[in-house]
Amino acid sequence: MNYCLVEDGVITEGPRGLPKSWRNVSGLNLASDAELKEKGWIPYSDTLVTTGEYEVKLDTTFVISADGVAGTENKRAMTTAEKATQDSNNAKDEIRRLETLETPRRLAEAFSDDSGGSSDGRAWLKASRAKIDIERNKI
Repeated sequence: MNYCLVEDGVITEGPRGLPKSWRNVSGLNLASDAELKEKGWIPYSDTLVTTGEYEVKLDTTFVISADGVAGTENKRAMTTAEKATQDSNNAKDEIRRLETLETPRRLAEAFSDDSGGSSDGRAWLKASRAKIDIERNKI
């Protein structure tokens, strides 16, 4: 379980697990909830958000009460520019993934017939080499 050290209404440590020793106190991790509360250590709970495809996490809002600290993650919708960047990066990743899968097969087809290649494979590679270079340069 995580705790926060709250001093004068401000979180000064945490959220984190209790330390074994803190200031002049040892065994803090063995203290009761009442003892911890006297020293300012109160339980922490959080509410996590899940983000959709076009959402990003922001910060966490903390609410301090007598019984604990509640943290709530915040999120927002992406801007049009952020969406475009994400879509572009996703497309590039997919191109790289497919190229990793496709390139060895195409190269094998371009080998000589006695090495498992074919004339079609060699013709495809020869005809497509310039197109491949153009597409790679776009990345």
